[in-house]
Amino acid sequence: MNAWFQLVSLVVVIVFATIGYFIWDRRYRGEKDGNFKATNEIFKDPTTGKLTRVYEDPATGKRQYREES
Repeated sequence: MNAWFQLVSLVVVIVFATIGYFIWDRRYRGEKDGNFKATNEIFKDPTTGKLTRVYEDPATGKRQYREES
């Protein structure tokens, strides 16, 4: 029974991790739909080391993070 519980727990964790990654990834990349405007927020992305600007859709409050060129 203990092995069965561990297997089910592992599967649940993998499913949530996979779904969470794709939801977070979409939020980080941003959606193409919307009227996004650049904000004054610029930061250095800790994972890539590149400058990143925050864009916001004033109507919905959604945010996007795009690399500065």
